[in-house]
Order: sequence, then structure tokens, then C-alpha cells
Amino acid sequence: MRKLTLSIAAYCIFLSLAGCGNKTKDQGQGNNSTAVTKDTSRQALIQTIKAVETRLKASSTIETYTGNLAIAAYLDYAKYYPADTLSTAFLFNAGGLASSTGQYAKAIDIYNNVVTKYPQSRLVPECLLVEGFIYDNNLQDTAKSRQKYMELVTRFPKDSLATQARQAMKFLGKSADEIGKEFEEQNKAKEKKEHKKTQA
Repeated sequence: MRKLTLSIAAYCIFLSLAGCGNKTKDQGQGNNSTAVTKDTSRQALIQTIKAVETRLKASSTIETYTGNLAIAAYLDYAKYYPADTLSTAFLFNAGGLASSTGQYAKAIDIYNNVVTKYPQSRLVPECLLVEGFIYDNNLQDTAKSRQKYMELVTRFPKDSLATQARQAMKFLGKSADEIGKEFEEQNKAKEKKEHKKTQA
């Protein structure tokens, strides 16, 4: 019964997010048609976001359907209130959900939207890092991955995420086994240095 209630609630949220601005009847036929308009007030959009976030939190895994509802709600908010500081956070959340549900190209587009439209946002370095990660690990595009990491390092050289980007660039295109061997070699080299220091 609870699942049915949640499904109905999700369906209602979906209907409120999807093309509610369509006319119910064709005006060309001379009928008195009424337009169903979507409530795009800040309060209504926030309520939609809270409802879908509650549904996401109630589940141990992210279902694509619920994830898409949340993505749509976040994107709607950013569309209607682009100057609001919440918009960048909502876009970042949408990118994370897109990535979590295997929609990597969509995630890249959303993160790139934050980078280009909100260049002063504190989330830009994180967006660039995640884009680089997605290009490398999910889309197997090391050239674009390197480009995103380099953009992060160039634009935000002192950010702690730039250090992560530098490290990630060292391992681009390498298999997990190759990376593991490099770590082993680095650890052995450190141990030798420490052993020499203790003997001196």
C-alpha cells in the first residue's frame, strides 16, 4: 500500500513537472479552451524539490525515474530563478543524480552549465573535477578529461581540488593494475628513504 501511495505521489509530481503548460483542447476548433499553467513560484518549485528529495532519501538506491524527477525539479528552479544562489547548488545536485543514474552526457552538460553561467561559484572547481572524472572513467575520453583537469589547475591553482586534478592526470588512461603497481613502487621508494634516514 505504501509503495502504491509513493508511486501515485511520484506520478503527481511528474505531472506537475512535465508539460503542464499544454492546452487541454485545440483552440482552432473554436472551443473555449483553458490553459493549464504550471505554478513556477519559488515556493511551489521548492515544495516540488522537497517532495522528490524526500522520496530519494526514502530509498536505499536511486531509481532512474525518481532521479529524473529530481533532475527536472532542480533544472526548473535554475531556469526560473537563475540569479538565486540556490540555483548553482541545485544544478550541482542535478549533475550528481544524472551521473548516478548513468546519464553521463547529461551530467557533463549540467556541470558545464554551472562552470559557464556561474564562473564565480564556489562549486566550479568541483564541477570541473567531476567532469574530468566522468570523461576518464565513464566515457573513456582521456583528452577531454585532461582538458577539464587542466582547466581546474589553471583557473584555481591553489584550490585543494587542483592537487587532486594533478594527481588524476598522472593516471589518465592507465588500468587499475598499472595504478596499483605505481603506488606500490612509490611506497617502496618512501620506505627505502625512511630506512636510510634511520640508519644515518
